[in-house]
Amino acid sequence: MSAWIMLGSGCFVVVLGVLTLTGSLGIAEYARSPRAGWGRIAMGGGFVLDGGAKLLGFSSGAGMVVSTVALGVIVLGAVLQLRAGTFAKARHAADSD
Repeated sequence: MSAWIMLGSGCFVVVLGVLTLTGSLGIAEYARSPRAGWGRIAMGGGFVLDGGAKLLGFSSGAGMVVSTVALGVIVLGAVLQLRAGTFAKARHAADSD
C-alpha cells in the first residue's frame, strides 16, 4: 500500500512541477525561476522511482540501490527549490506583521 501512495504522490508532485514550468494555474507566481519547477519534478520523480521499484518487486539489493538513487534525486529537488526561492514569498508575508 505504501508503494502505491509513493507512486501517486510522486505523480502529483511531477504534475505540479510541470504546471510550475509552464506557468499554468497561477503556480508560477511562487517560483522565481524554472529551477523550482525542475526541483518539483525531481522530487516527484524520486518518489515515483522508489514506489515503482517496490511495485515491480525488485530484490532487496537492487531495491536498496534504487531507493538510494531516489533519495539523492529527492534531495536534489529540494535543493533546487530552496535555491529558486520557492518558499521566499511565504517567508516575506510572515515578516510583514
